[in-house]
Amino acid sequence: MEINKYINKEIVSFNKDLDIFLNKYKTDNKLFKVMCYSLRNGGKRLRPIIIKEVSKSLNLKKRQYINSMIAIELIHSYSLIHDDLPCMDDDDYRRGRLSTHKKYGEAQAILAGNSLLTMAFNLLAKDSNPLLVNLLSDLSGFKGLAGGQSLDIDITKKNVSYKMIDEIHELKTARLFEFCTSAPLIITYESSNKINLARKYGKIIGKIFQIIDDIHDYAHKSNELINILNVMTKDDALLRCQKYEMQAESYRKKIFPNGSDKMKDILSFIINRKY
Repeated sequence: MEINKYINKEIVSFNKDLDIFLNKYKTDNKLFKVMCYSLRNGGKRLRPIIIKEVSKSLNLKKRQYINSMIAIELIHSYSLIHDDLPCMDDDDYRRGRLSTHKKYGEAQAILAGNSLLTMAFNLLAKDSNPLLVNLLSDLSGFKGLAGGQSLDIDITKKNVSYKMIDEIHELKTARLFEFCTSAPLIITYESSNKINLARKYGKIIGKIFQIIDDIHDYAHKSNELINILNVMTKDDALLRCQKYEMQAESYRKKIFPNGSDKMKDILSFIINRKY
């Protein structure tokens, strides 16, 4: 499948850019080593890939969007480190390797996550675009990613509902995808209307991503996990994805009237991806 080749090619490309970025530090600092352990633990790199694809559609040069690509992956990695902690999801493994806290201990894992978060904003600040920094801080803080993690901690099967699951999906996952689809438009100083449209587009992509993740987790990890299949059947969840896909396509055509078919392919990859 052509999109799989594209994704794999972009993963290799991004990992090279990430290595170049990390190699600038050239330090034996233990905490930095722990940070790199998480960052270099594979993954589909979909968030930075989306930023790159949207940026290319807007004819941006790499130097204009590379910091946003790396910053979003730094924040994503921070969230995974903290998600795996015993006080959160309590996962011993991440992508087939020991999770960060199992490899280096809980204290080092917490510090590594905190450091990745601050590093992301340090990097993004170099672009001297306050709107970009403000958006990412909103989407990753209590109104976004961290807020979703907080809700996820408190939810139980006794009080679970679709509304709660949907809110967690939106905050914990979709918010970062909002940044991926809208950051390039902020960089080019597009109108607020178009930026908001791009954020809606990213939110839909993020919700699809998390529904598919939930379906996989339920089937392959444990049906004790709290996710969308606690409140609807797999068929209903996939049907919801189809509706979201139609919404996403309408947004895509408005944002990219002259093309960016690759974004349509990326969404198809997200829906049909294998683990």
